[in-house]
Order: sequence, then structure tokens, then C-alpha cells
Amino acid sequence: MRSIITIVVRLAFLWLCFVAVPLSPLASAADVDSRATTIERHQTASVRIWNRSIVTFRSTYDGVAPSDRVTFASERLNQIPLDLGAYHVVATDVIENGKRLANIKVNGRFMFSLVEADVDTAGGETFEQARQRAVSSVSEWLEARKTQYRLPMLLQSAGIALVATLVAAFAVVGVIRLFVLILNYQGKLATGMVGRFMIGNFNLTPYLLSFSNGMFRILELSTLFSIAYLWLTFVLSLFPYTNPWSKQLSGFLLNLLYQLAHGMLISIPGMFTIVVIFFIARLLNKAITAFFIAVESSSVTIKWFEPETAKATRRITSVLVWVFALVVAYPLIPGSETKAFQGVSVFLGLMVSLGSAGLVGQLIGGIVAVYTKSFQTGDYIKIGDHEGVVSELGMLAAKIVTVRKEEVTIPNALLMSSTVINYTRQSKKEGAIVGTTVTIGYDTPWRQVHEMLLMAAGRTRKILKSPEPFILQKALSDFYAEYSLMFRIEKPEDRFVVLSELHGHIQDTFNEYGVQIMSPNFVAQPDKDIVVPKEQWYAAPARGEERKG
Repeated sequence: MRSIITIVVRLAFLWLCFVAVPLSPLASAADVDSRATTIERHQTASVRIWNRSIVTFRSTYDGVAPSDRVTFASERLNQIPLDLGAYHVVATDVIENGKRLANIKVNGRFMFSLVEADVDTAGGETFEQARQRAVSSVSEWLEARKTQYRLPMLLQSAGIALVATLVAAFAVVGVIRLFVLILNYQGKLATGMVGRFMIGNFNLTPYLLSFSNGMFRILELSTLFSIAYLWLTFVLSLFPYTNPWSKQLSGFLLNLLYQLAHGMLISIPGMFTIVVIFFIARLLNKAITAFFIAVESSSVTIKWFEPETAKATRRITSVLVWVFALVVAYPLIPGSETKAFQGVSVFLGLMVSLGSAGLVGQLIGGIVAVYTKSFQTGDYIKIGDHEGVVSELGMLAAKIVTVRKEEVTIPNALLMSSTVINYTRQSKKEGAIVGTTVTIGYDTPWRQVHEMLLMAAGRTRKILKSPEPFILQKALSDFYAEYSLMFRIEKPEDRFVVLSELHGHIQDTFNEYGVQIMSPNFVAQPDKDIVVPKEQWYAAPARGEERKG
């Protein structure tokens, strides 16, 4: 109840400030005269009294400029005595220097003259229409002035305005309480909607609720503004002085509603076409997606199209379909031909142009990686200093997981400028080839070195027995020979673990046969062989046979 009283008091105060005080019958003639305004635009001036346009002068008459003519006409009109009787306004035609003019008189007193040059010929107005409009405007103003100073009319209008204010206040309070109830009900309803709207793993519920709350807030503010607008329009229409303002407000509202309705009717065919384009694009995208998924899963086999590139091709084709649909539908969007819409389009185009250089490079890099078949998800690769299993190949970047379980994101643009080593592609049939190198002095028979390396390989788990490991003598250096043990493993990502175990077995085997490993190199023969006796292989804190391998 207190809020209702507060709103009523505020509205009444506004009414007193903007309506009752200016319209008081005690207003002096000087106050009325001060409201007569003069407007000059391109040698055009208008007489305005009590918010009404009486007449517009567009030419100089008898050596008097339009602005001075307005001043003289305003003074004469304001000097008309306040008479509660009838006013008699006439326009007397006179021919002067072969040109027609009309003298506007009130109760026999001359007010102003209207000449043919004052007629708005560009707007299709005739002299007779201009004369009748001037007479009508003066008559309406005089009648409004006479009505304005009638106390019974003022009291009646003030009472109606007060009732309208109370009704508007109750309507405002009702709307506010109604939307409070709606938002509270929506909040209670939202508690049972958690996780209801899901797209994949993405929960849309919080965003939908936030959007719904925002729309209700906008609707509430729009309703309150409409109530205030209608209240103000109605109250202003009750008093002759402010009645022109009411007509302007109602005219603006009606014109706005007309434009909205007209725009909606005009846009119906375009919107229908946009909906048709949307559904056609959606159906086409679904068909294309189903086809490429079938190719990707090898349900459909095409000789010139491989499953490895089906996923990327599906994404690219889907984007092209929607972009083409947007280009076709763009001219049909309501308002697309307006300057504001075109300005927004230019702004968005500029943003895309400035920020798309790197983006295009990333996209092209991803496309090149896919269609050159450099690698695919699950392959063990090496790019620059990074080595690991490909976990994701996206449109902008590729992700690999290293042996230390680190996820490395590599931009697609880097794929075009870096060498990509794929350890998986050629290893699917017989396994991946891995090698390690040792350097042994020339005093050790090379046949013995071969057998010891093969023996170490035989003791290592995950080294395939078929095809068998083999030895390559890579170089005969100044102080030693280089031997490379080549072998195959099933999974390339196990290469570090296998090499670690193999290196341990190589050391054990060479120590067992008393052969010194000369890595990395030496410049002088030591006095004795640098080997570890077998009885010291498990010296403290080594634990023994159970930790071998």
C-alpha cells in the first residue's frame, strides 16, 4: 500500500509541474505571449502559439522579411482580448499588383496577410488550401484559449487526470507484482530442469534460464513504459494547451505501430523463404553427415575416398553448406538493406579481415595435414621437439600426449613448416623399427659384438622375435667401431621403455663377457678393461634377481 501511495504522489507532482501550473487560468497575457515562438529555416518562419502552428511565411512581403512578419503577427494575435463570446475569423481576398493575397481578420481586426509566395507548392498545396488552413488554425487556437480559461473545465480535466493517475499507479504495481510472481515461479520450475537440455556434454539449462529471465525483464520494462506512455498521452489530451503534445505522442505511437505492422507484413515472404532455406540446408547437412559417417566407419566404400579423410571432409562440407545458405538468405533478412545493417556488416567484415590471417593459416594447415595423410588420431609422431600419440586433430590445432602424459597443443600452421615423423604408419604390418648404437674398440671381434647385442635383444621384453633383430656396422671411427642394433616392436609409443630395458641388458651382457663399451669415446687405452664383474652386478642398494628387467 505504501508503494502505491508513493507512486501516486510522484505522478501527481509531475502532473502539477508539467500540466496544472502552465495551464492555470491565472496565467497572464505576458506568459502567453512568451510562448509564441519564431522558427527560421531557409527564409521560412512559422507563427507558433500554444504549441500550435498557426501559419508559415515563406517570402518577403511589402519589404518585410518572414521573421519580422512572424513577430508582427504574433503580437497582433496575442493582443486579441480574452472574450468568452464567439470569435469571428475571416480571410478577405485582395488583388495587389496582379497577385492574390488574403488578409486574416478576427472580429474585424487585421492579424496578418498570406500571399501566394507563402504557399508550399513543393508539397502540392494550393493558395485556397493555405488560406483555409490559416483560418482554421486561428479559430482552433482561439477556441482552445477560451476553453482553457474555464474553471469548470479545468476542474473536470484535473479530476479525470487524477483518476487516470491512480489507475496507472495501480496498473504499475500490478504489473510489477505479476512479473515478480512469474520470475519466482520460473525459479522454482528451474530446480527440476537441471541437466534437461543437453547438447553432447554441454548443459544449456543455465543459459536458457538466464535468457528467459532477461526476456521477462525486458517485457516488464516494456509494459511499464507503455503504461506511462499511454497515461501521459491521455492526461495531455485533457487540456487544450497540451492537446497538441498528446496528438504528437499518439501520432508517433500509431506511426510506430503502423511501421512495425507494415514491416512484419512485408517481411513475411522473406522470412518464409529464410525458413525454407534453413530447412533445406539442414536436410542437406544431415544427408552429407550421414554419408561421411558411413564412409568413416567403412560401411560405405569408395575407391577414390578414404575413411581417414572423411571426418575432416564432413566438417568442411558442413561449414560450406551453412555459409552458402547464409549468403543466399542474407538479402531476405528484414532490414538488411538499411544503412545500420550494412554498417554492422562492414564492421564485422573488418573484424574478420583483421583477425582471419592467422585463422586461415591454421585452417589450411589442418586441411593439409588431413589430406596429405601425415598422421591421424592414435598415431605416434614426432613434430619438432615434441613426440607422442595424437589424441586430437582439430581445425585449428593438433594435440599429442607424450610418454610423460603431457598434452602438447601444436598449431596447425606449424605443421606446414615442420617435419612430421610418423612412427605408426609403416609399423602396422610388421611393427616399428627401433635402433640403438654402441661403440666398441677394435680389439674386440665384431662377430662377438654381434652375438652379444642379439643376446641382449633376446632378453628384452616387447622386442619382436619375427622379423629377427639385426646388426649394422655404421662406421669405423678412429678409435672404435660403431654397431647399431635394429629391432622391431609392436607399438611405437613403447620405444623409450623398450630401449631403457635393452640398454640394461646390453651392459649386463658385455660385462658378462668382459667386453668394454667405449662410448662415448676414448683417446688412450686404459691399463685394464672397464667392466663390472658379475658378482658386483647387484651391489648395494641393488635388490637382486627379482629386479632384473
